Amino acid sequence: MSSTRELTMAPATSTHAPRATRIHHPLVPRLLTVRRVTDLSPTLRRVALGGPALDGFAAHGPTDHVKVFFPDADGEVRMPVVEDGRWAGRDDSLPFRDFTVRTFGPQSRELELEIAVHADGLAGAWAAQAAPGQRLGLLGPKSSTLPPLDRDWYLLAVDETGLPAVANWLDRLPGDTPVRVLAEVDGPVDEVPLPARAGTQVTWLHRGGAERGTTTLLPDAVASVLPDEPDGAGWLFAAGEATATRAIRAMARERGLGDSSSITGYWRRGVVHFDHHSPDA
Repeated sequence: MSSTRELTMAPATSTHAPRATRIHHPLVPRLLTVRRVTDLSPTLRRVALGGPALDGFAAHGPTDHVKVFFPDADGEVRMPVVEDGRWAGRDDSLPFRDFTVRTFGPQSRELELEIAVHADGLAGAWAAQAAPGQRLGLLGPKSSTLPPLDRDWYLLAVDETGLPAVANWLDRLPGDTPVRVLAEVDGPVDEVPLPARAGTQVTWLHRGGAERGTTTLLPDAVASVLPDEPDGAGWLFAAGEATATRAIRAMARERGLGDSSSITGYWRRGVVHFDHHSPDA
């Protein structure tokens, strides 16, 4: 595990934006084609998807996510049916997973996702063999969440699943705002380039052979850098395995950041189709 130091926080400024705002989008199923596959690390691949079905697509927030539908055993991508703005007769037997949108170019009609490679998971196994010309289905996002970008400091704490959101945050935050990133990965070879930005300090946390979702690396690191009584108007974002994020959420409340945080369990060890909107997230 990399060393950590307490977060340096600026004095409070004047008026700050509200907690967050939300923009709703029409829910549209889209069948897309893989244009490129880029290795970011031995365990993370960037997949660029394109096609005319991206007309009207929108994703404006750092954590906007989509449901990605993978080919079934016969190689067919079965798409959900949308009626009255909702997924009609939702069928969780369809092979799908949720992913954060990394980038979207309206002019190029191209959307990028970053998918972790794992031998024993639906998305990871697909990512390991992904190649241009393959097809994937997409549903969403049904809304964009716009967090405040005028805080005095930001603390972003994630495992691999939250790295695309961290990159999005760094793309959007003002260049003079202090940002501390805590990122848990397997080891040094799994560290990925993040957007270069003045005022950003990144600490990589290495599991060193421990299985994903079995350590307390992330909440321990947050505890080590977050003062008991934070100064200034800050924002804490955390995403990853649900046990870790629940511990971070409790810490945020204890330290007065309950209303100045966005914390979500993206997945839970041993649970397929974990609902990140559930109370357990």
